[in-house]
Amino acid sequence: MRTLVATMMANSKGKNIFCSSSKVSEQQMRIIRNTDWSELEEIGFTFINLTSPEYPNIRGKAIFFEGHLDEMGRALRSIDR
Repeated sequence: MRTLVATMMANSKGKNIFCSSSKVSEQQMRIIRNTDWSELEEIGFTFINLTSPEYPNIRGKAIFFEGHLDEMGRALRSIDR
């Protein structure tokens, strides 16, 4: 099962702006924002590029976890220590 966790878009200054699912806590999003993406991929996250055919300079990603949200919570707690 693949669960949508959040989306991320880069603003004009290159800062990543996240929009999380309502079931994801702020603490979990803090861990996701502050952890290297390669480490997140190792514990089951998938990042899919988002593009716009009308605006080629728009960059973003959809962030998925390969499993249920309770499994994601356990995985994030394990790397937060």
